[in-house]
Amino acid sequence: MKSHNLQKKSSKRRRGFRKDNDVAATDVRRVRKLLGVK
Repeated sequence: MKSHNLQKKSSKRRRGFRKDNDVAATDVRRVRKLLGVK
């Protein structure tokens, strides 16, 4: 979320995008497949 329509979003919401987020346990399999990691 570097620069997609950030003017519409509140400062509080944009501040949340600065953090690194963990992948949800349910999505780990999908993300690994997309990244080509086994």
